[in-house]
Amino acid sequence: MRVGLFAFLAGIVLALFGNAFAQQRQTKPTRNVAQKQNVKTRVQQPDQGFWEQTNGPQGGDGIALATNASGHVFVGTQGGSIFRSTDNGETWTGVNNGLTTTNVRALAINSPSHIFAGTFGGVFRSTDNGDSWTAVNNGLEFPSVISLAINSSGDIFAGTFEGGGVYRSTDNGDNWTLIDNGLTNTYVTALAINANAQIFAATFGGGAFRSTDNGDSWTNLNTGVPNATFLSLAINASGYIFAGGDPLGGPVGVLRSTDNGDSWEPVNNGLTTGNGINALVATSNGSLFAGSYGDGVFRSTDNGDNWSQMNSGLTAIFVLSFATNASGDIFAGTYFGGGVFRSTDNGDTWSEQNSGIIATDVRAIAIFFPVPSRFSASASRSGGSDTIFAGTYGLGMFRSFDSGQSWEKINNGLPAVYIRSLATTSSGGRIFTGADFIGGAGGVYRSTDYGDSWVEINQGVITTDVRALAINASGHIFAGTDPGSGVFRSTDNGDSWTPVNNGLGCGSILSLAISYDGDIFAGTFGCGDGVYRSTDNGDSWILSNTGLTSTDVAGLAINTNGYIFAGTQSQMGEGGGMFRSTDNGETWTEQNIGFTALDVNTVLINPIGHIFAGAAGGVFRSKNDGDGWSNVSSGLLPPGGNVWALDFGFGGRAFAGTAGGGVFRSVNPTVPPNVPPRPRPTPHPRPTPP
Repeated sequence: MRVGLFAFLAGIVLALFGNAFAQQRQTKPTRNVAQKQNVKTRVQQPDQGFWEQTNGPQGGDGIALATNASGHVFVGTQGGSIFRSTDNGETWTGVNNGLTTTNVRALAINSPSHIFAGTFGGVFRSTDNGDSWTAVNNGLEFPSVISLAINSSGDIFAGTFEGGGVYRSTDNGDNWTLIDNGLTNTYVTALAINANAQIFAATFGGGAFRSTDNGDSWTNLNTGVPNATFLSLAINASGYIFAGGDPLGGPVGVLRSTDNGDSWEPVNNGLTTGNGINALVATSNGSLFAGSYGDGVFRSTDNGDNWSQMNSGLTAIFVLSFATNASGDIFAGTYFGGGVFRSTDNGDTWSEQNSGIIATDVRAIAIFFPVPSRFSASASRSGGSDTIFAGTYGLGMFRSFDSGQSWEKINNGLPAVYIRSLATTSSGGRIFTGADFIGGAGGVYRSTDYGDSWVEINQGVITTDVRALAINASGHIFAGTDPGSGVFRSTDNGDSWTPVNNGLGCGSILSLAISYDGDIFAGTFGCGDGVYRSTDNGDSWILSNTGLTSTDVAGLAINTNGYIFAGTQSQMGEGGGMFRSTDNGETWTEQNIGFTALDVNTVLINPIGHIFAGAAGGVFRSKNDGDGWSNVSSGLLPPGGNVWALDFGFGGRAFAGTAGGGVFRSVNPTVPPNVPPRPRPTPHPRPTPP
């Protein structure tokens, strides 16, 4: 797996402490001159209580862990906020009342069992075991808090992400003071306090620092390790300090100091990983655990002199956090949706403990209808309930036969677990999924049995990430790839593929849509081109971007009138939003009245022609062909959350795949009762290419 991991390691390490999985950004291209819109100025009013969370898929990114004196366990997730377990991890409950941000980077608990959560929106405090939270940010001028520590006197220390450095609160978080005297690096990845109340700070690119006066001044501890990137710290009962390194700033592995940080030595015998050590914990029985980014957990029982890999039962190997309880149980938080694992035998074996944690990153959704009618009572295998397929980024595919009430993982034959796209046929149980190539697996996979099993169908032709899939009326499949390989077409159910890139000046494809007349539209990324159109089944393409001033096109949809809607991404905070073409892509106009999000991920149209756009900022709906938009994010976690995918189920109910909240469904159908859908023209299939 390591070859694939290093290809994207730099971006992911930053994502651990920033916004996860941000879309790629490249140099801003020259923009075209826009054709200004000429629409009504009415802004539609927001809907209330639009969404409710389904029961999964379960899992999430376990960024931070902590246990209190009662043995309750808390996990802070990326996008799903905070969950609490009162039964040693067997079940979890979301405890988010008062939290205004859902990306939790650090947790710490003081002796009265007050809980502190570090987020990119500052510090939150709970004095009632997580039932409610209050922001405590007075004096915290750099609110991106990624590390926390509390000394025996109750003073709280907060480390920031590329900002102030370290802040201190001596009044339980009510007020904060910047304490950066001598701290020459302000990217503080970890904090630890020894038995003598000395504070140690690990930094990204600046090595380690020590304070012997409660943070009033700091001394650099980089003898032998100048400009090191340290991601984690732990101090054992002997006072030895351990630091986890990262390959971006060497040295890698674990370093040990036996002289209070004055000098460091690598202790990596048996630590068979070249990846970052994101987590360290010293247990009460003298064991030391190291969590690696891609190789799981390592244990040392001799102060780091020797290590053994301890991954039995650990099915998620990107380890980000640790916590222990009074019984010696160890909890490990993992990345890419793996959630929380527990060991009750000092790391010999691990078990997944994710019941109730709904914080998965769902990048693709498809509702399966094995018969043509989307409103027939027999339109799914489970009768009137929706059969939902949810592709996650890191956990593979999940399926629900009951509209999201229960979920099952369906990865039989699907080693590619970083899912980016889904498409289904109207009969035969055929489902196609596209995935990023990570760890040697990716591309296109096919299932002919409702997802019970999968087979890879790249045929040695598709070798790059598949970000978009579309199927035309003739059953021809089109796969959009990124980076660089463009569009592939299959006319035989995926048994063979042909690159169809004649005239396609940009090979990075994020979106595909097919009109009722069979024209194909491809949304590109990173080239400054925008949208391409093919009128001959992909044999040739022409650039169709007049007026399209934002050219990174992540979502495309076409309504029954032939209007094309393009959801675009901003560049350095400029541009983005929605565009419309009423002339088959010849010209485009910006359609952003009431649309407040910059980065659109997906666009879909419901059976009566209402347009829905999922964005980093929630979901927006237009009932008037894009002339005006209303925010319909109420009920999402959070309301301004990141929505990757949308689809419509039985009776027109909407489903949304989110970054960190799993799948949400609309409380009510998006189709009013007794309102027939717009008439759908008969598609005109293109002839099969010779």
